[in-house]
Amino acid sequence: MIQQRIDTASSTDADASCLPGAERPLPVFLSRSPVIEQMMATISMIANSPASVLITGESGSGKEVIAQYIHACSNRSAQPFIAINAAALPKDVIDNELFGHEKEAFTGAISKKSGCFEMADRGTLFLDEIAEMHPQTQAKLLRAIESKSFRRLGGKEEVTVDVRVVAATNKNIQQAIQSGEFREDLFYRLSVIELALPPLRSRREDVPLLTDYFLAFFARKYELAPKTVSPEAMEMMSAFNWPGNVRELRNLTEGLTLMCPDCSITPKALPERISNHAPQPLTVSIPVGTPLDMAERIFINHTLASVEQNKSAAAKILGISRKTLHNKLNVLPTS
Repeated sequence: MIQQRIDTASSTDADASCLPGAERPLPVFLSRSPVIEQMMATISMIANSPASVLITGESGSGKEVIAQYIHACSNRSAQPFIAINAAALPKDVIDNELFGHEKEAFTGAISKKSGCFEMADRGTLFLDEIAEMHPQTQAKLLRAIESKSFRRLGGKEEVTVDVRVVAATNKNIQQAIQSGEFREDLFYRLSVIELALPPLRSRREDVPLLTDYFLAFFARKYELAPKTVSPEAMEMMSAFNWPGNVRELRNLTEGLTLMCPDCSITPKALPERISNHAPQPLTVSIPVGTPLDMAERIFINHTLASVEQNKSAAAKILGISRKTLHNKLNVLPTS
């Protein structure tokens, strides 16, 4: 979760040298997860580069806030950060939103309109749910990214911009390419840097940290006394799988802030989907005498299951490259 700089040793922080000026506080992504720490280190290395970034991860896991973090760490931080959701708009509308139009380009175009590419000039353009974009728009987008220029709808002149593109998707991008939903050449252009954001259930150590932050945030927002979470309730929340990820946790804490009559949140205040949830084992039991290659396969399979078969996220947890993981899956015994 990104917030303004705070004094806490439990936050994943970035080097202040990323900032163009000390007057602009650097956002902080709250996490105790080694995977997130590694991602923050990667961002600090590539922040000032104009290279495109592709962020993959489940809905609600924080892809847009990672994009904001990249922008805030970069030398573009004083310039615009423009976000657009490709899944929320039909083809004709998103073309207009991305590239703008000239006066009288179509019925109702009573004046010239700048699109997101122009508005993000010298800054960052965030394209959310990029895999939902219409194939024709994908082709126009590829040209605009490669040439750093485009034409407004109804226009003849090329508009040149300096834009850093960050895209995100919750889809399996390789499956989308194979099915023809997503252009392979656009994938290669967008994924100069690829970041796989793990779901909240694979970084359960972040649940207490985020819960405390959200409870304090909503207490200030609604001018209420801050609430605490009992150890029993926190154990249940940490064991829950959070299918809606950080967004679901945020919404829950807002509701608890408003509806829980007590200062301490106990199990009875939690929704049944959490209080009745059977905890998932966080350890792997491997019998003595199991061959080493089989034990490695068991451990890899459990890790993959914990991140919904996301090989990039699993590789990060295991501390190996995605290629190494792929090779191991091909050679290790299956039974």
